[in-house]
Parts: sequence; structure tokens; C-alpha cells
Amino acid sequence: MFGSKKYSYLGVDLGTASIKVAELANYNGRPRLTTYGFTEKSPAHISETGLITNIDETAAILKDILKKSKVTTNKAIAALPNFSVFTSILTLPALNKKELAAAVSWEAKKIIPLPLEEIILDWKVIEEFETAAGQPVATEMADGSLLQDANPLKKIFSKPRKNVKILLTGANKNLIKKYLEIFNKANLSLLSLETESFALIRSLIGPDKSTILLIDMGASTSSITVVTGGVPALSRSIELGGQSITKAISSALNVNLDRAEQFKQDLSLGSETAENSLPVTVEKAFAPILNEIKYTFNLYNDSNQKRIEKIILTGGTANLGHLANYLSDIFKVNAYVGDPFGRVIFPVDLKPVLDRVGSRFAVSVGLAMREIE
Repeated sequence: MFGSKKYSYLGVDLGTASIKVAELANYNGRPRLTTYGFTEKSPAHISETGLITNIDETAAILKDILKKSKVTTNKAIAALPNFSVFTSILTLPALNKKELAAAVSWEAKKIIPLPLEEIILDWKVIEEFETAAGQPVATEMADGSLLQDANPLKKIFSKPRKNVKILLTGANKNLIKKYLEIFNKANLSLLSLETESFALIRSLIGPDKSTILLIDMGASTSSITVVTGGVPALSRSIELGGQSITKAISSALNVNLDRAEQFKQDLSLGSETAENSLPVTVEKAFAPILNEIKYTFNLYNDSNQKRIEKIILTGGTANLGHLANYLSDIFKVNAYVGDPFGRVIFPVDLKPVLDRVGSRFAVSVGLAMREIE
């Protein structure tokens, strides 16, 4: 669209049923769209284990997308799906870097359900604060609960101290190895890997420090994340997504999955009307996802002084007819479909297309923005 760029980066979203890529160029510190592309399997041909299990096939599909999209860079950033990554927030004393690393490792051994030898750990300080004397270390689990603990660091707690909140993430080494193989076979240089939630925060939330419920509905999984101050505070994943709704439509109308998927897409065309309801078949299929959203919403609000102020929808099912209005009516907060291209420069004549498909590219756009913003 804009020609070759010296500083451009490719965000690659390897979903369970699709691959999306977005190339952004650094235009005086602002991201500018160079090109984008995606491919999707029919719901009838989605493997339960997803695309990532077949390295050669996935690499071939990715190479084909790169060629057809006329990608101009080999510098890529990819995302690990939220459900495959362990995330927790630790509260620890403010120590020097070496001592803090040892303390993080100590905590990680207790809360990660796999041997650390099988995990690649990453952590970063997200907040510094001061607490009164005598308060123990507390680990905030992924479900929002607190794990209180007395460990060898407790002797530090006898007086008021400075503390740090640390975001801890862990990913299985075998999964990361698969990603490296796929990108190598696709002739891409993988600059970094991060979780999908951070890519979504970057593309959909940006500098907004509100407390936001971010719902990403993919084909076979949905992730529900509470983001406060630009940091994920609570995250849950369920193995339900747009595919379950497609199957429900297929069963109710007695049509094959391809026709049911088209029917679901047709519903999405009317999503901007003022109605607050869903078709009965869709509402029943969506109920398990809604229950998980309610659980996360109430869990966070009941245990925190801050309240969820808005809901942002994204993913391939986000545009399902009236879904945003439906959720807004239930939770009594503003709900809307996020726009990952809201802070991206692009040709104005592309806006109708990007408005229609934008929610599918939230992860890939957020990934490409990592090296620019």
C-alpha cells in the first residue's frame, strides 16, 4: 500500500483456526499500515488441537499469506495464546536485581504447576509502593485469589518497607520451540514472543488507565481479562468461542457448518443497530461464555475498590449482531467493539474494510506496534 519501508515490523497471530498478519511501518514514531492478510479454515475443518500442532503445514500457510499480502519485512513478533501461558502478579520487597530474581524464582516454584525446568520464565516490575511493617508476601493468582506466604524473606518484614508488584509469566519450552521452528521455516526473524493480552492492551487500550474488561472471542477459545492501569490484573480462558455458536446455528437450522458460519457472519452485518437482544439460538450458545464473563466481572468487583468501567470486545465473534449492546444492557457499563486501527495511519478508502474486519487483527496489530510505540 505504501511501498517498502526501512523500519517496519510484522505482527503474526497464530490462532487455533486462522493466521492473521499485519505489517506496520514506523512513521515518525507512529504506526502506519503497510499491509495485512489472513487465512481461515472452515469450521468443518478445524482441528481440535489447532494449527500450531502441524509445524510444516502452518509454516507453509504463513509463507503463502506473506507472499499474497506482499509483506516487505522479515522482522516478526508473535503472541502466545493466553490459555497456554501462566500469569500471576507477585508482591515482593524492593530488593536488588539479583535478590529479586531469586525471590521471583522461589515464588514461581510454588505457584506454577510444572517443573521450572520445563518453563521459560519472564518477569518485570510493574509498580513500586510502600506498606506497613509485618505484612507478608502475597501472590495474586490468575483467578484473582491471594496466596499468603511466609518464606525466607519474612525477616525483611519487621519494619515498614518498599515493595514492588511483579508481573510473572511462564511458557512451556516445547511450545516456544514450535514457534521458533515455524518462523524459521517461514523465513521470518522472530524478534520476540509475548502473550496475546499484552498485544490486545497495546492495540485496543493504549494509554487508557481505566479498569476495563477485555473479551477476546476466537474460534475455539475465549479469553476474559481485567485490565487496570494498562496491566492485566485478572485473566481467565475457556474452551468456547465462535465455533460453538456456529455449531448451535447448524443444529438449529439443520444446515452444514459452512452455511451456519455464513449465517453468523450475516448477523454481524447488523451489529450497529440499537437493539439489545440476540437471536434465541445464538443466545443459548453464548450462555456458557456469558456465565464466565459474569463470574470474572463479579469476582473482580467484589474483591477490589476499583470497579470495571467498560467492556471491550475483540476477536472474530466480536461483531456478532448486537452483542456489544447486549452485554452493555446486562452489566450496565459501556460495551463496544475495539478498534485496533484507531491509532494507526492508513488510507482513508480502507476504512470501510478495516471497520468490518478490524477486530480480527487486534492481536497482530498490537504485536507490530510493540517495536514502534
